[in-house]
Amino acid sequence: MKTLVLRLVGRATDLAQTQPLLALCLGAALFAVFISLLLRKPVGVQPSGCLPEPPAGGIAARTPLAWTLYFQLSRFLFAAAVVLLLAQTLGVLRTYLRTSVAHFQQTHGRVTEVNYNAVQSIWGAEQTQRELTLKIYYDEEVTERTEFEDPTKPALIRKKTVRHNVIGNPFVTAAHDITLKQNPRKKGSALYGGYETACRFTWKLKSPADRETKGTLRFPLPAQGAIYDDLVATINGSDVLPKMELSDSALVLTRDLAPNEELNVAVSFKSRGMSQWYFQVAEQREIRDFTLTLNLPDLPKAKLNYPEGCMSPTDVQPSADGRGSTLTYRLDHALSNKGMGISLPTLPQPGATTNDVLGEAERGWMLIVATLLLTLTLAEVRRAALLGVMFAAAVALAFGVLGDFSDLLFGFWGTAIVIFLPLMLLLAWIAKRIVGGPTGRILVGLLLVFGLLYPTAAGLDGERQSLYLNVCGFLFLAFTAWQLADELRGSSAEPGVSTQPAQ
Repeated sequence: MKTLVLRLVGRATDLAQTQPLLALCLGAALFAVFISLLLRKPVGVQPSGCLPEPPAGGIAARTPLAWTLYFQLSRFLFAAAVVLLLAQTLGVLRTYLRTSVAHFQQTHGRVTEVNYNAVQSIWGAEQTQRELTLKIYYDEEVTERTEFEDPTKPALIRKKTVRHNVIGNPFVTAAHDITLKQNPRKKGSALYGGYETACRFTWKLKSPADRETKGTLRFPLPAQGAIYDDLVATINGSDVLPKMELSDSALVLTRDLAPNEELNVAVSFKSRGMSQWYFQVAEQREIRDFTLTLNLPDLPKAKLNYPEGCMSPTDVQPSADGRGSTLTYRLDHALSNKGMGISLPTLPQPGATTNDVLGEAERGWMLIVATLLLTLTLAEVRRAALLGVMFAAAVALAFGVLGDFSDLLFGFWGTAIVIFLPLMLLLAWIAKRIVGGPTGRILVGLLLVFGLLYPTAAGLDGERQSLYLNVCGFLFLAFTAWQLADELRGSSAEPGVSTQPAQ
C-alpha cells in the first residue's frame, strides 16, 4: 500500500510540474469523487438521531461516539481506497496510451542522427564547393658567398633555389552552372533529404606575370568520399584530367605558363549529397565578372531556403513548368567570402499528420477523463467511478486504433472519418443517455471538442498549442462552475430548507 501511494504521489508531482493545467483538472475530478463517496448517504440509512443498534460487548462498542467515529473512519478509508484505485487505473490507461503513441512515432518518420549518418555514408554527405585557386610562381637560382675572417680559408660559395610568388589576380571571368534535383532517401521509418547534382564550372584566367612562370591549379572537391561521375577537366579545350593528381580531396595540376598566358579552364561532373549544397569563394581576392546559376527544377520559390552565411541570389526566376526555380548570383569587382547555395526543405515524413495529432492525444484524453468523472459525480450517477474508467479506456483505445489503422486505410483523414469519428460519436451518445438534460448536451459537445477538435488543431498548428490547451481548460472550468452553480440552486430549492435569515 505504501509503495502504491508513493508511486501515485510521484506521478502526480510529475504531472503537476509538466502539465499544471491538466493536473488541476484531473485533481478536481478525483477530489469530487472522494467527497461524493465520503458524504454520500448509505442505502437504508435511518432518520437523524436513530443510530443503528451498536454491536454488543465492550464499553467502546456501547458508546455512540465511538460507533460514529468508527463509521466515519470506515467511510473515509473506503473513499480513499476507491480514489487511489481509480488513480492507479487511470495511470495504467495513460501508460497504454503513451506506449501506443511512442510505438507509432518509432515506426513512422523517426528521424535519428544515427540513421542520418548512415545515409550520408551510403549516399553522400553535405557538399561544400570551394572556388578554384591558381598559384603562380617562378624559381630563381641564387649564389651565396660566405667570407671567413681567416684570410687563409677560401670563401664558401653555395647555390640555392628561391621561389618567388607572383602577386596579382589571374581570374578574369567565372561562369558556373549547377543543376540540383531532389532525391529523398529512406532509412528506417524516415525520409532524409538527398539530391543529385550536375555541375559545370568554367573560368577564364590570365597570368599577370611578364615572364615565364609555373602555375598550380587546385580544384577542391565538394565532399570527401563522395561519388564523382562523368568527371571532365580541360584547359583550352584539351583534356588534362590524366595529368592531374588527387591530393587532400582536390584535383591538382602544375604546368608551365607563358608570359601573360590566357587559360580557359573547365571542370564538370555529376555527384550527389544530402541536406544542402554550398559554394564559396574562400580566397581573399577581387571577384570579377562572376556568375553562378543554380537550377532547381523541383523546388519552387515558396520552398527556397538558404544555408547559414549565404547571400541572397541576385535574381530568382520560376522554371518554365512552374514547379521549380532558377537562382542567379552575379558579382563584379566585389570582395566577399559569403557563400551561395540552397538548403533542402524538410520532407513530410510517413504518418506525419497522425503523429502530430497523436502527440496531443494524451492531453485531450486527460481532459475527457476529468470532465466525465466530474460530471458523473456531480450528477450523482451510480457507479460514477466505474463508468469513468470505462469511458477512459474506450477513448484510449480509440486513439490507439487511430494510429493502427492510419496505415491500412486512407491515412489520417480517412481513418479519422471512417473509424475514429464514429467511435467518439458513439461514446458521446452513451454519455448523453447516462447524464441527460442540458448537462448531457454540453457534455457531448465538450467530449467532441477535447477528443476531436483539440488534438487535431493543436497537432497541426503546433505554434498555437498552448492557446488551444488554455481554451480547453477554460471550457472545463466554465462547465464545472455551471454544474456547481446548478447544484447549489437545486439544494437551496429543496423542501424543508429555510431561506429566511436567522432571527
